[in-house]
Amino acid sequence: MRKTLFNRLLLSYMPIFIIVVTFTFFVFFQVLSEQSRKEALNANKMLSLQAMRLIDTSLKAIDNMVMMETINNKELADFFNNESKSNVFTNISAVKKMREMIASYPMIDSIYLVRFEDNFVLSNATSDQLSNYKDEPFIQSAKDPLGSKKWSGVRDFEQFSVKGSKPVVSLVRGAPFITGEKGMIVVNVATDSLRTSIADLYDPKTSYIGLRDAVGNELFRDSRSKEQTRIFSNYVSSYTGWSYQSGLVNGKVFHVISSLYNVWFIIGIAMIVVGFVWLLYVTRRNSKPLEQIVARIRGYRLPLSKEGGDEFSFIESALSNIIEQSNQYQQKHEEDRHLRARYLFHQLIEGDTGLTHEEWVEEISSLQLPYVSNRQVVLVIEMDKYSDFCCQYSRKDQNLLKFALRSVIQELAPKYELVLWAEWTSASQLSVMVFMGNEEEAGVSSILQLFDHVREWAQENLKFTVTVGIGEQVVQLASVANSYKEALRALKYKIALGENRLITSEHIANHGQAEVFSHLNAIRSMIQSFRLLEDEWKTKYDELFGEMKLGLLTKDEITNLMNYLIYYLGREMAGMTKESQEMWMGDGLPRLSKVMDVCHSLEQMREESLNVLDSLYAGLLEAQDRRLHAATIRDMRKFIEEEYANPNMSLDYLSSTFNISSKYVSKLFKEETGQKFVDFLIDIRIQAAQRLLAQSNAPMQEVAEQIGYTSAISFSRVFKKVIGCSPSEYREDAVRKETG
Repeated sequence: MRKTLFNRLLLSYMPIFIIVVTFTFFVFFQVLSEQSRKEALNANKMLSLQAMRLIDTSLKAIDNMVMMETINNKELADFFNNESKSNVFTNISAVKKMREMIASYPMIDSIYLVRFEDNFVLSNATSDQLSNYKDEPFIQSAKDPLGSKKWSGVRDFEQFSVKGSKPVVSLVRGAPFITGEKGMIVVNVATDSLRTSIADLYDPKTSYIGLRDAVGNELFRDSRSKEQTRIFSNYVSSYTGWSYQSGLVNGKVFHVISSLYNVWFIIGIAMIVVGFVWLLYVTRRNSKPLEQIVARIRGYRLPLSKEGGDEFSFIESALSNIIEQSNQYQQKHEEDRHLRARYLFHQLIEGDTGLTHEEWVEEISSLQLPYVSNRQVVLVIEMDKYSDFCCQYSRKDQNLLKFALRSVIQELAPKYELVLWAEWTSASQLSVMVFMGNEEEAGVSSILQLFDHVREWAQENLKFTVTVGIGEQVVQLASVANSYKEALRALKYKIALGENRLITSEHIANHGQAEVFSHLNAIRSMIQSFRLLEDEWKTKYDELFGEMKLGLLTKDEITNLMNYLIYYLGREMAGMTKESQEMWMGDGLPRLSKVMDVCHSLEQMREESLNVLDSLYAGLLEAQDRRLHAATIRDMRKFIEEEYANPNMSLDYLSSTFNISSKYVSKLFKEETGQKFVDFLIDIRIQAAQRLLAQSNAPMQEVAEQIGYTSAISFSRVFKKVIGCSPSEYREDAVRKETG
């Protein structure tokens, strides 16, 4: 029965298929014919243009040559200016020059010169008086007006009676070139040469080229009759005024074939009408079984059926009702299961489950989750440079890549004999709970191998990297939250340890962590050197970041230190000149703030911020060099650094040394260094005191005198105010660090 229905439908619609295919072929051949016709027309147009350009170029070259020779050639000038008319040498020289011109341009058939003064004609082959020369009628007609002549139409030229005449076109130019008062030069080009020059452009068996002069005379004749050719293009040369015609041989056949377009069109319309009639008939015949089916189920009242609709709408309504109800139930069941599983996962990692072991077993059975083992480990996979990832991909592509990452973890886990449960707990973090077996060492090794494999796969195939934070193993289900917190804590050290790696609690424990405040003095010292435009600020900068890396600081701690660096640098810049402050506010501060936002690793932060500080340092140094008193302040600073131990060092002492008033010295010093003179002197003395206290056992009075203080009490008071402890306490602490 099924095969009979198939055969009936196949045979019913087969004629329509044949009609459509046949009509398609008709259209194809008609389009092909029309395209061929257009290409033939374009080819004939290009043939006419090419022939016209070729002949015009050749004639222009001859015309330019004649013009140049008329103006510049001595032999021709001597002929027209010859006072002794019977000078044989002059005539021979002119004939020789004409032959050279013919040799240079093979298209030239003959050349002759006409001297008006004695009506003497000299050609490349003979000489005679004008009255006896056979081309006298043409010469007389070309005399007036001589300056407007270019190329003549086709004419018969006879040089010798023995050879007879031949059709030529002639170029007439006066001598001299501008006035033409002394004579003329006539250059004859045979029309056969013109035919030969364009013979290679076309095939005479299929194409035709005709050439007519300005009055319509043919320059050369084609042996074929007009009935054998059909003209498709006609161009007129702006140089010679000649018309160029091109067409096809047997062009009428081509025209007849092209005119069949109407026949093809009528056949196509007839085939469409036949196909439409047949389609109506077949559709009517095949719709009867469908109407019978609809009549049998018409009595049912379905919620989604619409009164007044057609048969297909009625059947679609019935089927859609059943399918939609089934899909809704299935979709709701899947959504509920996924939501319940995700909610349960979040409860586990947050420590809010409160489920007993029996309740957990029942829950995982209904949700099709992994069975709880003796030990669990939580890992957090964080996508590196997540902001760049969001900018690079659309939301749809982001979800696809995240799905691929989660899927590859689930596919690779069985290869390492591991059971896991993965859920996205944030936009950039995928949390994974791994259920381990009884063998602890083998389980840990498998976990490390699996997620190192995942890390490498993501780098190679997903075009982004991930960092994996691994928590500690826990036995009780309630302790899963502690393992999750440990994994998050491990990721906080990603900025110091680097991205695209696995971080465990052992990596953190193997580094000696330092307190954040221990780096503040280093930041202040580096900023002071930068503020004073000292070269050693870069060394201090590298030491600062080296200590931060060894100290294994978290991302928050590194961010706080960098914010303090920006704050302290801004405070120092506020005490500098207005130009320096504008440089900081307009360029330095925005760029450093941007570095804080885009950097994802300590090394990247070091390089990016160093570039900003280098640029700012160069600008400050250049601004300082432009000021007239910058050199004076540099000399003062150098003098203070050398004479700081002098107890008489003061503003008055500098004033007398550099012959500048003390008030002006104080003002310049504050503008250039950002520090008062007293603070600058104290910093230098205290730094020297720190070196003496750490490297010698000299009494306090001696130390005070060596750095410029007359009293040990005054020295101790200033030292404690700056350092925060007394000199003796500082010495004890330095000795303790050296021995310990």
